Amino acid sequence: GDYAIQMNATPILDLGLNSVNIMGNVGGTAQHPGHVSGFSQTIVGKYFLTGQKAVRIKVGINNDYNTTKTYGDNPVTPTAGNNGTAENVLISTAKTRNNDIFLAGGLEWRRGHNRLQGFYGAEAFLRFENENVKNTYEFAYTQAHQDSGFVNIGDERMLSDKSGVAVTFGVRGFVGVEYFVAPKISIGAEFGWGLGLTTSPRGTDEIEVWDTQSGSSDPSAFTETEKGGSSERDIKFLVDDGVNNSMGAAAAITATFHF
Repeated sequence: GDYAIQMNATPILDLGLNSVNIMGNVGGTAQHPGHVSGFSQTIVGKYFLTGQKAVRIKVGINNDYNTTKTYGDNPVTPTAGNNGTAENVLISTAKTRNNDIFLAGGLEWRRGHNRLQGFYGAEAFLRFENENVKNTYEFAYTQAHQDSGFVNIGDERMLSDKSGVAVTFGVRGFVGVEYFVAPKISIGAEFGWGLGLTTSPRGTDEIEVWDTQSGSSDPSAFTETEKGGSSERDIKFLVDDGVNNSMGAAAAITATFHF
């Protein structure tokens, strides 16, 4: 009937090491020399069906948004650029979004007595990842800008780059040990072996082109949509250290709280 929440104990260990100046890396950045972190951005929950068996669930939803603005000399005033009087202006803005969703579920069996508990089990996991980049430009492709030398016939630039959604499915066996420092608080270590299959389909690119089109002798701006250059299929059967990035599971030092 117990519920439990598990977290990565590495930050706690790093804080302790830093407080006593171990490892010679002070200033809030001391690092312990142990296992690879596996739960830094994943919520781990457990529900105990019996005293020796628990259901494990992991959830990780991570989104990263980044905006990059590029500044430079005004590109449509080449004379000013040559004599050093060009105005410094915004040229383009790139917005990047990374999405990462990780879900896992499994069963854990336990044995032991008193404070020391060993455990083992298996889990299945599913992961979705993709990246989208969108570019906006302050200076359009126009005839006036061609006359200034900013754009030439046949020029092109990226408007958006959307990767295909990479899907990872896998299974993992694990084994570990926990030591209860208090009746409902334990510190543990876990290690496992995983098999995962990742498929990454081709994405799409949207490109702006300055050129003449069929039936017209005057250049104009138009867009083209192209398929990404490659797709990928990856199968891994590795120890935890090797599958940390793609499978979202790794050897870890953990702290678990029961209630």
